[in-house]
Amino acid sequence: METKNYHKMSEEELTELCKKGDDKALQLLIKRLEGVISNCVSSFLDERFEREDLMQEGLVAAFGAILSYDSSKGAALNTYASVCIQNALKNFVKKKNNALLSADADFVPFGDEALGGNAAEDEYISSESYRNLRKSLKKILSETEYTVLSLFTQGMSYAEISQQTGQSVKGVDGTLQRIRKKLKTIL
Repeated sequence: METKNYHKMSEEELTELCKKGDDKALQLLIKRLEGVISNCVSSFLDERFEREDLMQEGLVAAFGAILSYDSSKGAALNTYASVCIQNALKNFVKKKNNALLSADADFVPFGDEALGGNAAEDEYISSESYRNLRKSLKKILSETEYTVLSLFTQGMSYAEISQQTGQSVKGVDGTLQRIRKKLKTIL
Protein backbone atom coordinates (compact mmCIF):
# COMPACT_ATOMS: atom_id res chain seq x y z
CA MET A 1 0.00 0.00 0.00
CA GLU A 2 1.40 3.36 -1.07
CA THR A 3 1.80 6.04 1.61
CA LYS A 4 0.81 9.55 0.58
CA ASN A 5 3.35 12.31 1.17
CA TYR A 6 0.90 15.14 1.77
CA HIS A 7 3.57 17.77 2.41
CA LYS A 8 4.94 17.41 -1.14
CA MET A 9 1.50 17.74 -2.77
CA SER A 10 0.29 20.91 -4.46
CA GLU A 11 -2.77 22.81 -3.27
CA GLU A 12 -4.67 21.47 -6.27
CA GLU A 13 -3.86 17.86 -5.37
CA LEU A 14 -4.76 18.45 -1.73
CA THR A 15 -8.08 20.14 -2.58
CA GLU A 16 -9.04 17.16 -4.72
CA LEU A 17 -8.31 14.86 -1.78
CA CYS A 18 -10.38 17.12 0.48
CA LYS A 19 -13.32 16.87 -1.88
CA LYS A 20 -13.05 13.09 -1.52
CA GLY A 21 -13.27 13.38 2.26
CA ASP A 22 -9.55 13.19 3.17
CA ASP A 23 -9.31 14.88 6.59
CA LYS A 24 -5.50 14.88 6.68
CA ALA A 25 -5.38 16.83 3.41
CA LEU A 26 -7.96 19.27 4.80
CA GLN A 27 -5.95 19.85 7.97
CA LEU A 28 -2.77 20.45 5.99
CA LEU A 29 -4.49 22.95 3.68
CA ILE A 30 -5.97 24.80 6.65
CA LYS A 31 -2.46 24.96 8.14
CA ARG A 32 -1.11 26.31 4.83
CA LEU A 33 -3.86 28.93 4.73
CA GLU A 34 -3.23 30.05 8.32
CA GLY A 35 -1.15 33.01 7.10
CA VAL A 36 -3.82 34.05 4.59
CA ILE A 37 -6.47 33.90 7.32
CA SER A 38 -4.28 35.90 9.69
CA ASN A 39 -3.53 38.57 7.07
CA CYS A 40 -7.21 38.96 6.22
CA VAL A 41 -8.13 39.19 9.90
CA SER A 42 -5.48 41.86 10.54
CA SER A 43 -7.21 44.26 8.16
CA PHE A 44 -10.47 43.96 10.14
CA LEU A 45 -9.08 44.31 13.67
CA ASP A 46 -10.28 47.18 15.81
CA GLU A 47 -11.57 47.67 19.35
CA ARG A 48 -15.02 46.25 18.49
CA PHE A 49 -13.84 42.77 17.53
CA GLU A 50 -11.81 40.07 19.22
CA ARG A 51 -9.04 38.60 17.07
CA GLU A 52 -10.20 35.11 18.04
CA ASP A 53 -13.74 35.75 16.73
CA LEU A 54 -12.40 37.05 13.44
CA MET A 55 -10.00 34.09 13.15
CA GLN A 56 -12.89 31.68 13.64
CA GLU A 57 -14.90 33.42 10.94
CA GLY A 58 -11.85 33.21 8.69
CA LEU A 59 -11.43 29.52 9.44
CA VAL A 60 -15.02 28.72 8.50
CA ALA A 61 -14.59 30.70 5.28
CA ALA A 62 -11.33 28.84 4.55
CA PHE A 63 -13.19 25.50 4.88
CA GLY A 64 -15.73 26.66 2.34
CA ALA A 65 -13.02 27.99 0.03
CA ILE A 66 -11.08 24.72 0.08
CA LEU A 67 -14.11 22.62 -0.74
CA SER A 68 -15.36 24.98 -3.42
CA TYR A 69 -12.00 25.68 -5.06
CA ASP A 70 -11.70 24.95 -8.77
CA SER A 71 -8.18 25.34 -10.17
CA SER A 72 -9.52 25.42 -13.73
CA LYS A 73 -10.91 28.91 -13.06
CA GLY A 74 -7.35 30.27 -13.08
CA ALA A 75 -6.96 31.60 -9.54
CA ALA A 76 -4.52 30.19 -7.01
CA LEU A 77 -6.04 28.68 -3.87
CA ASN A 78 -4.49 31.41 -1.69
CA THR A 79 -6.06 34.11 -3.86
CA TYR A 80 -9.46 32.43 -3.95
CA ALA A 81 -9.41 31.71 -0.22
CA SER A 82 -8.37 35.29 0.52
CA VAL A 83 -11.40 36.63 -1.38
CA CYS A 84 -13.75 34.18 0.36
CA ILE A 85 -12.33 35.00 3.78
CA GLN A 86 -12.49 38.76 3.21
CA ASN A 87 -16.11 38.48 2.04
CA ALA A 88 -17.01 36.45 5.13
CA LEU A 89 -15.26 38.95 7.41
CA LYS A 90 -17.03 41.88 5.73
CA ASN A 91 -20.35 40.13 6.34
CA PHE A 92 -19.37 39.39 9.94
CA VAL A 93 -18.49 43.04 10.58
CA LYS A 94 -21.67 44.22 8.87
CA LYS A 95 -23.84 41.85 10.92
CA LYS A 96 -22.02 42.71 14.13
CA ASN A 97 -22.48 46.44 13.46
CA ASN A 98 -26.17 45.89 12.73
CA ALA A 99 -26.49 43.86 15.91
CA LEU A 100 -24.89 46.64 17.92
CA LEU A 101 -27.18 49.20 16.36
CA SER A 102 -30.23 47.11 17.19
CA ALA A 103 -28.95 46.68 20.79
CA ASP A 104 -28.93 42.91 20.42
CA ALA A 105 -25.68 42.32 22.29
CA ASP A 106 -26.26 38.56 22.52
CA PHE A 107 -26.16 38.06 18.75
CA VAL A 108 -22.94 36.39 17.56
CA PRO A 109 -22.67 35.94 13.77
CA PHE A 110 -21.18 32.64 12.72
CA GLY A 111 -20.21 33.28 9.11
CA ASP A 112 -22.83 31.25 7.30
CA GLU A 113 -21.92 33.16 4.12
CA ALA A 114 -18.64 31.25 4.06
CA LEU A 115 -20.60 28.10 3.27
CA GLY A 116 -22.23 29.52 0.17
CA GLY A 117 -23.49 33.01 0.87
CA ASN A 118 -22.91 34.82 -2.40
CA ALA A 119 -23.79 33.93 -5.96
CA ALA A 120 -20.22 34.06 -7.35
CA GLU A 121 -18.97 31.58 -4.77
CA ASP A 122 -22.04 29.36 -5.16
CA GLU A 123 -21.07 28.72 -8.78
CA TYR A 124 -17.91 26.97 -7.60
CA ILE A 125 -19.54 24.67 -5.08
CA SER A 126 -20.67 21.25 -6.17
CA SER A 127 -23.01 18.95 -4.29
CA GLU A 128 -20.08 16.55 -3.78
CA SER A 129 -18.14 19.28 -1.96
CA TYR A 130 -21.10 19.87 0.33
CA ARG A 131 -21.37 16.16 1.09
CA ASN A 132 -17.69 15.98 1.95
CA LEU A 133 -17.86 19.11 4.10
CA ARG A 134 -20.81 17.64 5.97
CA LYS A 135 -18.94 14.35 6.39
CA SER A 136 -15.94 16.18 7.86
CA LEU A 137 -18.13 18.24 10.16
CA LYS A 138 -19.96 15.13 11.39
CA LYS A 139 -16.60 13.68 12.47
CA ILE A 140 -15.73 16.80 14.45
CA LEU A 141 -19.13 17.78 15.90
CA SER A 142 -21.60 15.99 18.16
CA GLU A 143 -25.04 15.18 16.74
CA THR A 144 -26.59 18.15 18.58
CA GLU A 145 -23.86 20.53 17.41
CA TYR A 146 -24.21 19.35 13.84
CA THR A 147 -28.00 19.85 13.96
CA VAL A 148 -27.67 23.36 15.40
CA LEU A 149 -25.01 24.29 12.80
CA SER A 150 -27.18 22.94 9.97
CA LEU A 151 -30.19 24.96 11.11
CA PHE A 152 -28.07 28.07 11.60
CA THR A 153 -26.54 27.84 8.13
CA GLN A 154 -30.07 27.57 6.73
CA GLY A 155 -30.62 31.08 8.05
CA MET A 156 -32.62 30.26 11.17
CA SER A 157 -32.43 32.63 14.13
CA TYR A 158 -31.41 31.48 17.60
CA ALA A 159 -35.10 31.54 18.61
CA GLU A 160 -36.14 29.37 15.62
CA ILE A 161 -33.32 26.89 16.33
CA SER A 162 -34.42 26.84 19.96
CA GLN A 163 -37.95 25.88 18.92
CA GLN A 164 -36.70 23.17 16.53
CA THR A 165 -34.24 21.58 18.96
CA GLY A 166 -35.90 22.18 22.32
CA GLN A 167 -32.81 23.99 23.60
CA SER A 168 -33.03 27.41 25.20
CA VAL A 169 -31.80 30.38 23.16
CA LYS A 170 -28.84 30.58 25.53
CA GLY A 171 -28.21 26.86 24.94
CA VAL A 172 -28.17 27.44 21.18
CA ASP A 173 -25.63 30.23 21.66
CA GLY A 174 -23.48 27.94 23.83
CA THR A 175 -23.64 25.20 21.24
CA LEU A 176 -22.50 27.57 18.48
CA GLN A 177 -19.62 28.73 20.70
CA ARG A 178 -18.53 25.09 21.22
CA ILE A 179 -18.66 24.56 17.45
CA ARG A 180 -16.35 27.54 16.95
CA LYS A 181 -13.89 26.17 19.49
CA LYS A 182 -13.85 22.75 17.83
CA LEU A 183 -13.25 24.26 14.41
CA LYS A 184 -10.47 26.40 15.84
CA THR A 185 -8.59 23.33 17.10
CA ILE A 186 -7.84 22.42 13.50
CA LEU A 187 -5.63 25.49 13.27
